[in-house]
Amino acid sequence: MKPVVVIDKIMETAERLFYQQGYNLTGINQIIEEANISKPSLYNHFKSKNDLLLAYIDQLYKRWFDGLDAFTKDITDPLDLLIAFVDYRISRQIKSAYGGCPWNKILSEMPKEEMEVLERGAKFKSDFKARIASLVKQLDRPKDKLLNDEEFTDIIFSEMESGVLMAYVTKSCETLEKAKNIIRKLA
Repeated sequence: MKPVVVIDKIMETAERLFYQQGYNLTGINQIIEEANISKPSLYNHFKSKNDLLLAYIDQLYKRWFDGLDAFTKDITDPLDLLIAFVDYRISRQIKSAYGGCPWNKILSEMPKEEMEVLERGAKFKSDFKARIASLVKQLDRPKDKLLNDEEFTDIIFSEMESGVLMAYVTKSCETLEKAKNIIRKLA
């Protein structure tokens, strides 16, 4: 069994607290106490709470896409992959007891001056949307469809984003399930 390293304890605690109660309501002293570490141990790894946040969202980015890749690894059909993207978001909401999108939570707390955080959030959203766009192009849809590929990509992305928000609000994945039907109808 791998020994627990101080930085792992810090990151696990910060991840849980930032997600459950938000960045602004999570204090350094709470992280230190709940991680059961000393203050110097935390500051040996992170100069500030903001540096810890940046490490958290960098880790979140990697874990989120690694999880998506693992979830979809055996699927090759572009339409099936788009549906699996929604299923991945459903599985994450169920696993988190409908806790919402960690990116949206963090981004909603950031003032406009926190450019490093906002840029990382924008990169995540942009990279996810690019994956959707790539799959939409692979569908080779007829040119006379109601929506062009860019519009269809926007619809899919918006349906997933709003579906996660509604899962958080309603504690149900009904809106995400409906998104899958919309994708199938418009494909």
